[in-house]
Formats: sequence, structure tokens, C-alpha cells
Amino acid sequence: MYIIYDDFYLKHDTGPGHPENSGRLSSIMEALGSYEHRSDLKFELPFEADSKMLHLVHDAKYIKNIEKLSAQGGFYQIDPDTVVSGDTFRSAKLASGGCLKGIDLLFSGRDPIFFALVRPPGHHAFSDHGSGFCIFNNISLAAKYAMEKYNIKKIAIIDFDVHHGNGTQSIFYKSSEVFYISIHQYPLYPGSGWYDETGDGQGSGYNFNIPVVPGSGENDYFMAFTEIIFPLITNYDPELILVSAGYDAHRDDPLASINLTEDSYYKIMSIIMNMSIAGMQNNPGKKRVKTGIILEGGYNHRATALSVLGTITACMEAEGLASNRAAVGLNKLIDLNELPGVLAGNRDIFEIIKRNAKI
Repeated sequence: MYIIYDDFYLKHDTGPGHPENSGRLSSIMEALGSYEHRSDLKFELPFEADSKMLHLVHDAKYIKNIEKLSAQGGFYQIDPDTVVSGDTFRSAKLASGGCLKGIDLLFSGRDPIFFALVRPPGHHAFSDHGSGFCIFNNISLAAKYAMEKYNIKKIAIIDFDVHHGNGTQSIFYKSSEVFYISIHQYPLYPGSGWYDETGDGQGSGYNFNIPVVPGSGENDYFMAFTEIIFPLITNYDPELILVSAGYDAHRDDPLASINLTEDSYYKIMSIIMNMSIAGMQNNPGKKRVKTGIILEGGYNHRATALSVLGTITACMEAEGLASNRAAVGLNKLIDLNELPGVLAGNRDIFEIIKRNAKI
């Protein structure tokens, strides 16, 4: 498994008191320093995404504006939450480039999983403007890059950040080449992501939102993953799975009201790993689906670091499982008998989503 990281990510300065700060990554890297399986991880440096790469998603005028503001030094707010400072432009190019490097690694025929530990995050960035702490949309750039360079036709993006990935949704809302699924707290910033936002034109039916009410916990997420996300993704049969991995649904995170734990994230990633090898069970010649994980939110440093370790552990275990061409049964990951404990508000919405999706 590849870990993509660069110390330069710490130089993106958002100012005093800002929740999206360098301590997020410092805590993760400190935790990785004593991780028991660290020696099995392959650390890689990113490259800087150039203008041509950034243009796969972003408008030239917007890119130039970020470059100009960053070159001036100081602090500039491009929206009430999103800061550009002296090292932002290079940090953002390295963040996007780290995700593109991950795609190159996946399709070089080596390990099938990467985790890009990057900042600034990306899923709130639109083609022509940034928002919600995000400058460039890293996961959208990774998807477009895979399409352009490796001729990948079907990509699934699973977004479990507690905030709806409005930028990613917007970029692919009219595309059938990307199947976007987001599970997020609702209502919450940015205010989008209701279940009736399902795509438009050729993208109709390729955008799914699973809003969950404040106070939701493991059982709510596990029901959504096992009864909605798993069948939708496996039926879509993607060539590549990309994950917007935000850890702000942790119960200790200050920006939301969801009650997941680091163990919850281990189990969620294990379910996603099951998706990546599900097709191998009945088709011995089929290869596992390559998977790229990209860091988004998570603002309690300790909780985020532990949750990242849980994610990595799930991936490493799955690499061993894949060689045996056997998926772990979901009943070994979670107690399916406990799922009736799902909050009533979520259960009603889940049933509507399942009915609309014909699951």
C-alpha cells in the first residue's frame, strides 16, 4: 500500500485558530511513526500538478487567481472559510499532484491501493472557485486524470466526509463516467446533498446522496453501506474506486454531530475493500478494483490520526485477503442483527433511496 505525503503540505497557512491547519497532518504522521505495520507501507513523494493537469477540472482564470494571490503573500479569504496564503498555490498543486501520482502508481501494475495524505482538502472546490477549506478538487482531478491517461471509463467515488462534497457532485453531475455517492450529516454545511439530487442529463442516476440526521452512529452508517452503497457500487462494476476520506463524522470532531469512532472507520473501509474484490468471487479471472483514498476533513487531531490508522489497517488486511480471492463476510465485520437500532429519521430516508434506486 502506498502512502503519499510531503512535508510541504504543512506550509499551507490558514491563520490562527483555523480548524484546517497543519496539525491535522502532523498528528497523522506522528501516529504513523509508531504504527506496527509501518515497515510494510511504501511512502512516496508527490509531484506538482501542472497547469494542463489542473485544467482537467479547473478554469484557467481561477487557477491564475490562486497563483496570483499566493504570490502576493499575506492572507486572502476567497470565501468566508477558505484562505490563500504564501505557500498555498504550491501546496495545492502538490496535493492534487499527490493524487495523480497515486493514479500512476495504481496503473503501473504494482500495489492496488494508495492513500494520499494531502492538504488543502478538495471536495468543496468547484471548477471555477474554491470553498469550504478547499482550493483544487483533488479527487475530481484524480478521476479525470485516470480517464485521460489510462482510458478508465467507469469510476466510483465514495465520499464519507461528514460534509456533502458539493464541488465533486457539481463537476460530475452530468457525467455517467463517474458514479458519485456521498453519505453526510444533513442539515449541515454546505446545505446541499439531499437524496433527490441524482444527476442530470447523461449523469441522471449516477449521483446518490445519503443524508443522515445529527446524532447518527455506527448502525446508521453500516445500514447505509451494506444495504445501499455496497449493492449500488458492485452493480455499477467500476474499474476504479476513489474515496473522499473525511474523518469529521467522528464523535470527537468539533464541526459535526455524528458518533462514529476510529473502529467505525476501520469497518467502513473494510466494507469498501469488500466492494473492491466482490467481483472476484464468481469470476476467478477478474482482478480486484484498484482503490485510491484521498484525505478530506477531520478536525480533532487525535481522532483523525487514529481513524486514518484504522483505514490503513483495513486496506492492508484486504491486500492479504485479495490474494486468496475471498471476501470477508459482512457479518464478520458488523453485527447485522444490531441494525434495527438505526434512527427512525434515517430509516425512512434509506427506504426512499432504496426504492428510487430499485435496490
